[in-house]
Amino acid sequence: MYLDAMVPQHGETAVDVQPMTQDHLIDLAAKSGRGRRIPPLPEMPAPLGLFGVTDPADVAWLRAVLSDQPVRCLQQPVRLDNPAVNAIPRTHIHCAGVEQEGIVRRPVPATQPNGSPAQVRELPTGDDRMITMPAELSALLLELALQLPRVQVW
Repeated sequence: MYLDAMVPQHGETAVDVQPMTQDHLIDLAAKSGRGRRIPPLPEMPAPLGLFGVTDPADVAWLRAVLSDQPVRCLQQPVRLDNPAVNAIPRTHIHCAGVEQEGIVRRPVPATQPNGSPAQVRELPTGDDRMITMPAELSALLLELALQLPRVQVW
């Protein structure tokens, strides 16, 4: 399952998938005086809030637990060169409630690498869906997990 993910291809980085957003974050790290670490982002005007979180109590809690993020996680290429990875069925869950200007989601191909039709589900919320829609996210993840093929282990 891809939960509101960038879904890079073999050899790509997060910067390759979302250049404008990621370059902005790398610039923030350079200007922050924190070395190669990206500071937590500022709260945006409604409806964006803080990663889609707008409830004041949730924002306060989120602010208390946010920390810096290493720049390298945006610059390191993924390695997906094992052909077996293409056989794995995929479901994409898009959080579509809060769209931020400049962020463009890579289209999901109509057919998965394993030949089956693409599976895309949506939650009408922002990036921190585990805070803004915890019950709905849990129900969707459970529903999708129950659809996975069962493997017998001896």
